Amino acid sequence: MSNHETKKIADVLMHHLPYGAYDHSHKTVIYKDIVAHSKALELVKVSSARIFAVLNGIPDELIDEFERAYGLPLLCGQSDVGNTIDDRRAEIERVKREGHVLLNLAGLHKLFERYNQTLLAVQTYVPMQCLGSCVDPLNTARLRFRVTLTLAKPIKADMSCLSKNYLPASLRLDIK
Repeated sequence: MSNHETKKIADVLMHHLPYGAYDHSHKTVIYKDIVAHSKALELVKVSSARIFAVLNGIPDELIDEFERAYGLPLLCGQSDVGNTIDDRRAEIERVKREGHVLLNLAGLHKLFERYNQTLLAVQTYVPMQCLGSCVDPLNTARLRFRVTLTLAKPIKADMSCLSKNYLPASLRLDIK
């Protein structure tokens, strides 16, 4: 801790004391008390800078925990990420930014792109039956998540692994 920084903090605190109620001289007991508190505040400032440096990045010691939390390394033969700390950190940052869990159509295309597959079409089904009676259940489990994906040949990725680990619910894969 620097003495200069402590004095700056003390001067700011002294400046905020109400005029007339306190003596603003540097020779008073209140100033000594403020200097003591300033040392603690400076320590907080230094500690917070260290904490924010860690929060904004991924410390080397926590790479394994971050990978576990974000489902890395990716499964199904995806091994284009190197073993260096920088490569692993970059992959974590990519997954934090883009995600690899499918939440939308763009995410689905990105997933197959990552595994060198071309997604030709996505067909969804309306979970309603026109000829059913008014008491038939709508949005049943059988239809709720039904999607057909049409992929271009040749299939280079392990589709059963992709389906098990990354594709939500029940998807039918058509290969053309």
